[in-house]
This record gives sequence, structure tokens and C-alpha cells, in this order.
Amino acid sequence: MEVFLRVIADTEETILKEVRIKGSATMRSLHEQLFTCFGLESGEMGSFFYSTSTWDQGEELPMFAMDDNGSSMETITVSDFFKATSHGLYVYNFLDMNIFYIEKTKEDEEEGFEDFVILSSVGELPEKKPTETTQATADPSEMSEAELTALYGLDDLDSGALPEKSDDDTQSDEDYY
Repeated sequence: MEVFLRVIADTEETILKEVRIKGSATMRSLHEQLFTCFGLESGEMGSFFYSTSTWDQGEELPMFAMDDNGSSMETITVSDFFKATSHGLYVYNFLDMNIFYIEKTKEDEEEGFEDFVILSSVGELPEKKPTETTQATADPSEMSEAELTALYGLDDLDSGALPEKSDDDTQSDEDYY
């Protein structure tokens, strides 16, 4: 069996892909195919959510089971997920919150040779501009002193001098023992 899906990115511009995937594939496989075909960086967490036809978020299908009896993307097939609902939500990278609406458009009993096929594509996700978090991963040994000062918020330090004692500092060392 093959499942035909329409995947719509939650963006201002129209960005969608219509895909075909084998029903026996795991949701983990669909997860990997989706972030790849939308040009997202690999290695981030994601989850699927069961949804209603009005896109109300339901139960989560996480990447990994949280307990011994829990379901996960590795244990649920695409066919099983879309038997329960014809609509789902996919959230990738919880910091950037890439949200996709997934709608099952049809099922076909015949199976093709490929595991995953993009049937049509409209638009592309815009490339992300570097943020402070990506700058923080830069090698500090290659940064100038001014860049390090700005990055770590060291502007307000007075060249390493300790703050002067104020009148409010009346405790002696004896109070700590």
C-alpha cells in the first residue's frame, strides 16, 4: 500500500509538497524524508501530532518512546498513523518551530518501487539567517577580542577590576563560619 500526502509549510508564502510513501514505512522514515525534501538541517528533534480536519492538535507521536509501552515514530507505520486520522501536524526543530500540516489525499493498494517520491512541489522555505546561537558555536580562538566581548556581554566589565566595597557590605568573614 502507498499513502499520498500533501504537506503544507506554515509560512506566509505558499510552500507545499505532494508526496507518495509506502504505508509500511515508519513515521521516523517520513520524518527524515520531510526535513530532507524541505531543505532543513538534520539532527533536530521533531514530533508528529494527530489532528482533526480543522487542524486542532491532538496526541503527540514523539521520536522516541518515553516509557516501555509508549508509541514512537519508530514503532508506528505511516499507514497506521493515517488510519487513525487523515490529518496530522509535524513540528521540526522546536527552537525554530517549523510547522507543517499533513493531509492524506489518498491510498493506493499498488506499490511502486521507490520508498518515497515527491510528486509535486510549490515554493521553497527561506534560508535561515545566522542567529546568536549559531554565532556562539563559532570557534572562540578565531574571534577577535571585540567579537568575544560582544558575544559574551563583557562590555560592562571594568578591565577585570573588582567592584569597590560599599557601605552596605557590613558582614565580616566571621559571619560565614
